[in-house]
Amino acid sequence: MISFRYHIVSIIAVFLALALGIVVGTTALNGPITSNLRSEVDTLRKDRTSLSSQISTLQGEVSDAAQFATTYGPQIVKGTLTDKSVLILGLPGADTGLKDRLGKQVGAAGGKVAGRVQLTSDYSDPKRASDLTALATGNAHPVGMLLPNTDDAGVLGGYLLSWVLLGKGQPTDVRSVLTALAGLHMLKVESSGDVAPADLVMIVANGTITAGSAAGKSQLALVTQFQELGGKVVVAGDTAASTGGGVIALVRADDADKSAVSTVDNADSPLGQVSAILALSQLTKSHVGHFGTGSGASKLYPQASS
Repeated sequence: MISFRYHIVSIIAVFLALALGIVVGTTALNGPITSNLRSEVDTLRKDRTSLSSQISTLQGEVSDAAQFATTYGPQIVKGTLTDKSVLILGLPGADTGLKDRLGKQVGAAGGKVAGRVQLTSDYSDPKRASDLTALATGNAHPVGMLLPNTDDAGVLGGYLLSWVLLGKGQPTDVRSVLTALAGLHMLKVESSGDVAPADLVMIVANGTITAGSAAGKSQLALVTQFQELGGKVVVAGDTAASTGGGVIALVRADDADKSAVSTVDNADSPLGQVSAILALSQLTKSHVGHFGTGSGASKLYPQASS
């Protein structure tokens, strides 16, 4: 008869056999597993070293390009905008220093700044949408201008502003519309003297915007109206403007604008400022491009000879 003691001994024997099997198996496999893990770690270490080297190289190249642009920027852009007039339009929050530097590059390229206008945050504030709509459809409405059939304040305001700044109406329309918008605290004229119409437009952006916000939609509508009315538009800003709901990101995500409006997402650097001027010059030859280091850029900079 099988006793209880026999059961106990059998169970202990089974566990001893399992333990022995684990020890033997681990010993047998320990060499190959350890060797394989060591090999993978070595490979990852080499990949990390290689990537670090590539990053250092790219950083050096970008630094060299920036230094080159700082030193030779005026020579690079020289003659690319000869006798051309360029309007500089700052979106809400646009950096004053950046507009100054872009204006100098326009002069170095042989062009002139037709005027400099800065929009305030009130322009794209949804709380002021009714004021902008009333202005576009009311007394500031230029004779002969047919507004789009919409109640979207961003589209209406963008159409009104682009219509006069592109010279579609009478010479007096520019002053009357800008004065009316200034009266609503929606813009400031930063240039001395009157703003003259121009079909080359440098729209300056700064920073990102909350994705899906009314402000972003309003600013994109302005860019869209400029290009739909025949303006040759470059949107120039910092890398942040190409992220989230930033204007550059919005332009690059919109099929119609992407194919007609050029963008530069590193315009806060000397290289980006040169790129912005070259991109504007290329638009006179119907060449559209997206430049910089942010998402959606196809090249670091335009080719000067294009």
